[in-house]
Amino acid sequence: MDPRPVPAAWDWRSMREAYVALADHYRGSLAGALTALGSADPPVVVHCAGGRDRTGIACGMALWLAGVEREAIAADHRLSDESWSPYHPEWFAEAPDEQERERRQRIAEPAGNTLVEVLDEIEQRDGIRNFLLGAGADEAALDRLVMRLRGEP
Repeated sequence: MDPRPVPAAWDWRSMREAYVALADHYRGSLAGALTALGSADPPVVVHCAGGRDRTGIACGMALWLAGVEREAIAADHRLSDESWSPYHPEWFAEAPDEQERERRQRIAEPAGNTLVEVLDEIEQRDGIRNFLLGAGADEAALDRLVMRLRGEP
């Protein structure tokens, strides 16, 4: 889910705008990722360069489908901000110019409740389950994923 071909995600005027654009542009990839999570034999590892943005959207959708409370999803998402914050000064300093440094600073702003607000927006618009199914997610795999996350056999 490369953000470069998605202007709103690459320019990053705001996290909300970037996340909505990523989710819409990579709807099929998200459907595939959640299908893979539900189809795989546990344990499953999800990884990304930072684990906050693209991975955060996918994991947030999985948690939402499982009925996890909004605040718990937001708190889980905020852990990525905490783990990456020590690396920000060096990342900012390595920017090739002031414009890129400013973009990186926008990206590094704490997430707050943005992820759950974006998930709520998708839920209101399409329903997250319908959003994923409409992009090719396997319904049985989504059901297995939800059951696993809920600790159901």
